[in-house]
Amino acid sequence: MLQFLVLFPLFSHVKPDAALIGSVCGKTEQPVICSDCFESSSGSQTADVRGLAVIAIGCAERNTRLMAQKLGELLRSTPDSALKTILNGCWISTGYAAGDFPGIARAVAAGDYTTGRNTLEIAIRNVNSCLEEFNKNPRVPVPSEVLTVTVTVAAIQGCRIVSDILNSI
Repeated sequence: MLQFLVLFPLFSHVKPDAALIGSVCGKTEQPVICSDCFESSSGSQTADVRGLAVIAIGCAERNTRLMAQKLGELLRSTPDSALKTILNGCWISTGYAAGDFPGIARAVAAGDYTTGRNTLEIAIRNVNSCLEEFNKNPRVPVPSEVLTVTVTVAAIQGCRIVSDILNSI
């Protein structure tokens, strides 16, 4: 019987606090993506609002790193051109953005929401700078892959979700 009591917590599936997640995600522009992030994290089952914010930061970081990886793959397969120059800038700025998230998470975990918000704004500017470079160079067409990873990928949405959560704390 003791073995069952010891192993039961390892195999039981505890759902995250649906009411808290609903409340937090309901304050974001993308409540479904927000909820999906929390549902994918075992830590959300015991997290308070601050803990959920840290989990959302982790999701945004993961998606931003994925965006940088996709941009890097596209960059490596593009011949030297104005497009390659812009893609290089996109890749670098997205990498910088991804590198901001550990500091954002530390600040939020410590309750320093102002530093978290300010650093998140820098990350958002870095993520958004990719399309801004294409806007500055209208003769260079935006590849569909860039639109996919910048506009529709969860990196930008994840950053907005984190911003919405931090602004509601």
